Amino acid sequence: MARSKSSSVLRTSLSRRKVTVFGICLMLASLFWVLLACNDHYSTKIRASVSYINMPENRMLIEKLPQTAEMLVNGSGYDLIAYIIRPNLANIIIDGRFIGINASSKTGQAFVTTTSSIDFFNREHFDIKALNILPDTIFFSFFERGIKKVPVHLNRYFTFDRQFSLSDSITLNPDSIIISGPFATLDSIKRIETEPLILNGLNKSGDYSVKIKKTSKLINYAPMEVGVHLEVDKFTEAELEVPIFIENLIIGDSLEIFPKQAKITYLVSLSNYNKVDPKLFRISADAFDIRNAKNVNLRLNVKQFPPYVHDIRIKPETVEFIIRKNK
Repeated sequence: MARSKSSSVLRTSLSRRKVTVFGICLMLASLFWVLLACNDHYSTKIRASVSYINMPENRMLIEKLPQTAEMLVNGSGYDLIAYIIRPNLANIIIDGRFIGINASSKTGQAFVTTTSSIDFFNREHFDIKALNILPDTIFFSFFERGIKKVPVHLNRYFTFDRQFSLSDSITLNPDSIIISGPFATLDSIKRIETEPLILNGLNKSGDYSVKIKKTSKLINYAPMEVGVHLEVDKFTEAELEVPIFIENLIIGDSLEIFPKQAKITYLVSLSNYNKVDPKLFRISADAFDIRNAKNVNLRLNVKQFPPYVHDIRIKPETVEFIIRKNK
């Protein structure tokens, strides 16, 4: 019985060896078949990346150009497997000098053929040969590119602490930027707005930065951010007397006004308080109003004042007059 059991184990071991030998032979046969098959040449389709050179600098694309294309190639099995596993090995060069465009229009349809890239590809890749590229023509739309310098307008919302306000003009750096894009779009742009600058409870000077507000995907902005400087100071109320000038009086006529001086009340920052002088103001009575209508009094107007004063009020607002006309 022991001998029978030993014979059974021996037969099982021999069977396993036969299976193993058969498997090895099958693998070797398959390998040889694959090696022989890879020596043959085949035609197949692969994906290739697309690069663009010499594109017109004065033209602006509306949409993105294709970044890949399908190629029909021929080569040995060995080489084709490499390109199938690593698609980035294949690269197509599109030369923008061969773009077909309608030169008489500012915007329109353009095209470039990909078949001209086949020879270039075959010169760069010796292991496989390109037979065809799909699509054979790439269509795209473009605009004629323009450049323009435009002023920047600060979009602002400020609140101040009690008796505080701006003591000088707002400074932007830069105060204008360069924009580029389609000519037709640039023609309609007179200035560029910023994103809102919102500041509450201002009571001191400061520097800030604010981004340019983008209004179109077709427009490029440089720079995309501007600096803002604010001069903030505490204000006080002051007053002084200013002589009244007469304007538009007909030569030969004489005009007497009562009173001859006006009292003006204004707000001025403490830092600019001593700069204020009556000579910096010009208050006028317009004699043209006498001819334009039968007015009893002449209204006074503030024609000139320093930029650092605010909320100017005049007393009196009108003056009486006596006119002697030239006969």
